[in-house]
Amino acid sequence: MWVWRRMTSRGRAVLGLALVFLAAGVITSQRDLVWVGSFMVVVLSGALFLVSWPLKGLRHERHLAATSVPVDESVAVQVILHSNARGRRLLHFEEVVPRHMGVRPRFGLSDPTSKRGRNITYALHASRRGRHQIGPLLVRNLDPFGLATHDMAFSSVTPLSVTPHVYELSSAGSGTAGDHVTDRSSSSGLVGADDVLVRDYRPGDEVRRVHWRSTAKIGKLMVRREEQSWSPTTRIVIDNRANAHAGLGMASSFEWAVSAAASIGIAMLGASSRVSLADAEGIRRIPEPRMSASRLLDELTDIQLVEADSLETAVSEASSTGVFALLGLLHDADIAALSTINTSAASAHAIVLDVGTFSGAKATTAQKRAAQILAARGWQVIVADAQTSVPLAWELLNDPMGAL
Repeated sequence: MWVWRRMTSRGRAVLGLALVFLAAGVITSQRDLVWVGSFMVVVLSGALFLVSWPLKGLRHERHLAATSVPVDESVAVQVILHSNARGRRLLHFEEVVPRHMGVRPRFGLSDPTSKRGRNITYALHASRRGRHQIGPLLVRNLDPFGLATHDMAFSSVTPLSVTPHVYELSSAGSGTAGDHVTDRSSSSGLVGADDVLVRDYRPGDEVRRVHWRSTAKIGKLMVRREEQSWSPTTRIVIDNRANAHAGLGMASSFEWAVSAAASIGIAMLGASSRVSLADAEGIRRIPEPRMSASRLLDELTDIQLVEADSLETAVSEASSTGVFALLGLLHDADIAALSTINTSAASAHAIVLDVGTFSGAKATTAQKRAAQILAARGWQVIVADAQTSVPLAWELLNDPMGAL
């Protein structure tokens, strides 16, 4: 049975003709027909033997120009083929890649036995966020006449991470969490790591703790009082409920929200804020003193739509100094859950997506009405549709005249 599978359509046609010639030669006692049929069988058998001979010493290397690229960017892939086998083989190669990255690269080599190997370079377009695999490499061994083929595959694959698109946003602070951080630190008497607080001298205080500048200014002995530095914390809430979004692929409202979350998160990290991520299933990443942009992007690379009904888990136990919410379709229960955030203790900002516009529908008033309710309860809110870019939404959110 394996013999039939390894024959190409041309090989099967040759086998059929060979049987016809053999049968005709036997029936008509024509030796020439028997010789022709026998010759065709011998050629076909030789082709099957040739392609079935093991490809000893054939190996490959795969190198990506980058193991992580932003969505909608291209990445170069280099495949190096080595072979210690003797003799020439007609080999066809095909690289398995995700469909959304384009057509599978195909190339053929008749002699991959160069000492340095044969280099093949191709480009892939990262059109979808997530974690993908490049490979394995498929090998097709073909005889010179195209009568038989033998397909094999290497087992190795190479991972590729496609991260969300990050927009460069204006300095975090104008009307957002940055201003709230400054106001709160002033009103609470808290300072940064490089500042000191002073208090009146008390009997028993060490002389080395006397703050002479404050003593001279106030007119009485003042000593340094070391306080724990205060670090602002921003919680980014991503509405990843499947029933709260619309649109397809990278043009969907959910992908818009993920890109906005990545852009805002990196802007907040740049403003020295600790960032935590939360979705409809709860906290994805707790605040870390030195959370890097790469770790933030790793989390947002993996986030997917889930079957959840409420945002209550996403906003529960919100002990942040600022909240940024990227919201899909809102219902009364969602508004009630968002209203539990104490907006007097933490700045609350939200971008409410008019999700219908991401699937080609006209703008509706339902999302604007929900945004107005949140604004009345202390949130700074804007409504964004499919035509609103992330940087524009950020500018509107920072502008008191642009927000509701």
